[in-house]
Amino acid sequence: MNAYEEILGVMRNEGRKDNTAPIQIGTMTGAASCRIGRLELADSDLLIAEHLKTGYYGRDIFIEPLNSGDKVAVYRLSDELYIILERLV
Repeated sequence: MNAYEEILGVMRNEGRKDNTAPIQIGTMTGAASCRIGRLELADSDLLIAEHLKTGYYGRDIFIEPLNSGDKVAVYRLSDELYIILERLV
């Protein structure tokens, strides 16, 4: 490996550190638990918007709260904390 390739490798690795994690698709395993691939997230790992926990009205119909099997958009804040952004349909 020449010096230029080594410098480019270091620059790529340093650049990755500041990139945010992508939004991932998870599956609800309960009202307050979720799975992303093989990663199981419990209530203490998740921040969930209130309207997704309690349900809400939209265009004169009641939208149910999150249930097991629902697909959700999940964003990782840290190694221990994730946000469920919204239900996916």
